[in-house]
Amino acid sequence: MADITWLDRIGIPVYNAISPRSHDVISVYNGKGARPIDAMTSAVMEGIERFSGWLPVRPAAIASYEELLSQGRTVLNPRDYNLELSRHYRDDAPISWVEGFDLLNEEPILVAQDCAVYNIKMHEPPTYEISTTNGLASGNSLEEAICHALCEVIERDSITIAELLSSQLSQVLEKGLHVERQPVALSERLKELHPHIDLESLPQRAQALVQQVRTAGIEMRVINITTDLGVPSFMAATAEDLGPTVSKGHGGFGTHPDAEVALLRAISECAQGRAVDIQAMREDISLPGEDVPKNQYHVRRSSTLDKGGWAWRPVGKLTRMSEVSSRQSDDIVADIRFMLDRLRSRGIQRAVAVDLSPPGIPVNVVRVVVPHLESWGVDYSKLGPRGAQAWTRALTDLTARKRESEIPA
Repeated sequence: MADITWLDRIGIPVYNAISPRSHDVISVYNGKGARPIDAMTSAVMEGIERFSGWLPVRPAAIASYEELLSQGRTVLNPRDYNLELSRHYRDDAPISWVEGFDLLNEEPILVAQDCAVYNIKMHEPPTYEISTTNGLASGNSLEEAICHALCEVIERDSITIAELLSSQLSQVLEKGLHVERQPVALSERLKELHPHIDLESLPQRAQALVQQVRTAGIEMRVINITTDLGVPSFMAATAEDLGPTVSKGHGGFGTHPDAEVALLRAISECAQGRAVDIQAMREDISLPGEDVPKNQYHVRRSSTLDKGGWAWRPVGKLTRMSEVSSRQSDDIVADIRFMLDRLRSRGIQRAVAVDLSPPGIPVNVVRVVVPHLESWGVDYSKLGPRGAQAWTRALTDLTARKRESEIPA
């Protein structure tokens, strides 16, 4: 363990958990929290969950997708998961499968092993072009791990939708990329979908963390990136020039049924990002401008920062925290049920949990796979139907508004 809080001047606790000779692409894991014990626990849990993700797994079946279907087995189609399929994959070629439990349909289901575990090298041709840790989470109980994992997959979906609409589509319209340049008012409408939070309206614990950032002379923005799923999600961002080899901006994200918990996670993760960047020990963080694979863009340091972008320039009035829907509970199972109900309400039909708990360690680890949630905003692998539908809905809404504005009174 290493305390790296002091490398930055903010003072929000950040710790490393270092695992020498790790089989992972990294050996330095990170944690954050309001107290040192929270940050230490967070770092250790990240190390354990990634260690558990690449432990050897005995397949429940070795067969092709078509073969399992013909046998009447309940199986998740590898094509439904939002990662780019490997050029090696075919529906009639045998691969390894592991058993998970579908939380929405309450039944066992087979999922591709390459979808459930976190392996850099497989003993067989990969099912997907990349391996990610999205939905890999740990906890003191299986339920706690599932809750954390659900929050993470919903968070990645929220990041993607916000990136698509408030950033990508907004720029397409503003700059006239492949389309006729549109009035600024239309792109402003897209940015308003993810409003900035009035920092004076934050709950007391979040106020205290933001005050630490402000006392250090650093600007911070907090943006509400909650989607139609209705599970509170936030982005916290800071900007500062710390030198040519450090990112010009840092961001943190948080998602949880309780909006205050989500907010605290986003703010503390932003502080973690700064300290980790300054420390420069995490092996997957690359220098500004370095040529890296698309799935590593999220850990490439940024050489510039657009202060006119949606994450920095508020559009319209600031939103108060009291306006953000929140569900407070001290029951983890109730939190899980709430998130599953929200997934079901948006037509999502499967949410699969695979138990990857390591033997001999008193921690539970799961991988939760929700096939139709988006993760493109983090891994830049594959955009699914949900992201495409959000893009189309936004364009339809903007077109209707533009027509209304053109109708004479």
